[in-house]
Amino acid sequence: MDTRIIAVANHKGGVGKTTTVANLGSILSKKGFRVLLIDLDAQANLTTSLASSFVGATIYEALTGKVETLPVIEITDSLHLVPASLTL
Repeated sequence: MDTRIIAVANHKGGVGKTTTVANLGSILSKKGFRVLLIDLDAQANLTTSLASSFVGATIYEALTGKVETLPVIEITDSLHLVPASLTL
């Protein structure tokens, strides 16, 4: 199976990007696809909604070189998340 990348972006806030990504990722993972969601929103709403009790390195630490590996949280066997934080 080929790897597919789906990007959801829009400059305007409040248009449903986070909700769309959370639902699309969940549905695709339930259909048997391996899904990696990457939260690049400075408000970190995707991270908060999928992993509310998360504590640890985020995409910010990866982008600034504070960690050597990309931090990935396993939500389910087929759904994973690279978390964001308010420090973005």
